[in-house]
Amino acid sequence: MASSDVVVAHSAFDSMLSALEYLPSSSSVVCYVFGTLRTLRNRVNSWESRCSSLMRRFIPAGCSPYYRPLLKAGSVVRVSRFEVARCTNMYKITDHPFVIRFIPQTTIDEVVANAPVMNVEKFMIRKFDPLQALANTNLELPDVVGQIQSVQGSDLTAAGVMSRVVVRLMIEPMVVVYLSLWDDAASMFRGLISSGDRTQSVMVVTTVNPKIFGGNMYLNSTPATKFYFDPALQAIVEFTASQKIT
Repeated sequence: MASSDVVVAHSAFDSMLSALEYLPSSSSVVCYVFGTLRTLRNRVNSWESRCSSLMRRFIPAGCSPYYRPLLKAGSVVRVSRFEVARCTNMYKITDHPFVIRFIPQTTIDEVVANAPVMNVEKFMIRKFDPLQALANTNLELPDVVGQIQSVQGSDLTAAGVMSRVVVRLMIEPMVVVYLSLWDDAASMFRGLISSGDRTQSVMVVTTVNPKIFGGNMYLNSTPATKFYFDPALQAIVEFTASQKIT
């Protein structure tokens, strides 16, 4: 167990987690908050942060009302006093083997001055073959990058509508999958495309649940699904170059 509150250097982060596995820690880590989400099992809240790598954190549902206002997407925070454990084998949203658990003693403080610069372009991109292997297993909720081929749904220009939207997404040459968007994800996507035609646009879609139905690959949205269209994102730059998209 660590004996004092210290900010752990990024290079030592994974080593610290391994040493503290299943032990309460009084150490501190500085993290970038990507956002909050509700997982599909155990009814707990989780959020993503980045030190030397992207990892997951669990917050007991009863503590959510207290911690949620402190976890502002895009902020840098110092998290102190937590537990470390191995990730479960279901619904993984990062490749990191560890998860940080919040306990009643956990504290969160926003770092305003001299906040470290962190690389926030961190995705768990999967191509078609790995998606096939993951389909119907619920082992991972991966991210994908691809080019929009077509969009189907009703009231596509009405941002508040939450009915299903189906996007045909090319993720490899001659490989098209069906991105099935529901509820908040469908509404969010409508809002993004309502400002103009997004057909042929390249985007990153996060935290999808791959399923095979009728011989076709469907990537179902989850409550954590988000969309990124920034052409400067490394994942989009690499995809665009590999597909020779202009």
